Amino acid sequence: VMGKHYAQREGLKPELCDAIFEAALPRSAGDILPKSPAGIAVAVADRLDTLVGLFAVVGAPKATADPFGLRRAAYGAVQALVVSGVRCDLRAAMQAAAALQPVACGDKVVDECMEYVTRRLEQYLVDSGCGVEAVRAVLATERRGDPAFAAETARALDAVVKAGSEELKAAMTVLARPTKLVRGKELPADLEVRRESLKDPEEVALYDAYLVAAAKVVGVSPAATVPDLLSAAVGLVKPAEAFFDNVFVMAEEPELRRNRLALMNAIASLPKGIVEFAELPGF
Repeated sequence: VMGKHYAQREGLKPELCDAIFEAALPRSAGDILPKSPAGIAVAVADRLDTLVGLFAVVGAPKATADPFGLRRAAYGAVQALVVSGVRCDLRAAMQAAAALQPVACGDKVVDECMEYVTRRLEQYLVDSGCGVEAVRAVLATERRGDPAFAAETARALDAVVKAGSEELKAAMTVLARPTKLVRGKELPADLEVRRESLKDPEEVALYDAYLVAAAKVVGVSPAATVPDLLSAAVGLVKPAEAFFDNVFVMAEEPELRRNRLALMNAIASLPKGIVEFAELPGF
């Protein structure tokens, strides 16, 4: 508060005076949050700097003690970003903060800070009324590194979960079987579907439907939304039913088996980076 007054007395620009005040916000639970772009930037940067530096020196807070207020710092940074809707690459910001510390801050420190802030983000979203399964389904993806985007995705997913969306049920059903077929298998990273290796009309139809679905999701990733994903998955329902009724994935012929597993893997990967359906009941 006094910093703002001193700045005003010095004749500094009003937006700079406001940013000096907002840098300390929120000061406690229920406090006002920074609103100006400069105030949000400084408030978040200051808290990330505190987190990275103290994690490097003393480590994470204990369950019974948090003498440096790191929980409050992490929660405040998350609140400022989510409420304002400001997009932020947390890992990149933490790495920038780590590079400026007077002590060694390696990747391990950044990883620990990321996990800590992610758990505060989970707590904040659940406290805000979002279902815990929906929150965890989103935070299990790369979106956890962008709190505002993660919150938007979690709330969209929570809405369709609570509404008992038929689209969601259909999407989970059509993605569950391919996911189970490839789970636990050691598949090469460059595994791709070869159109020339598609044999039966049902697998050709499923592959064509997958390409349409992928254009809705993979083609616009990482900006794909929950409605994008559900719309894409629903388009696979009928071709997938025909495929599983008539095609045996684990064929004896190696190339046929490889190609069908590649197709299953491609379909199972559609939600990647958006939602981890395994966190939702019934998947």
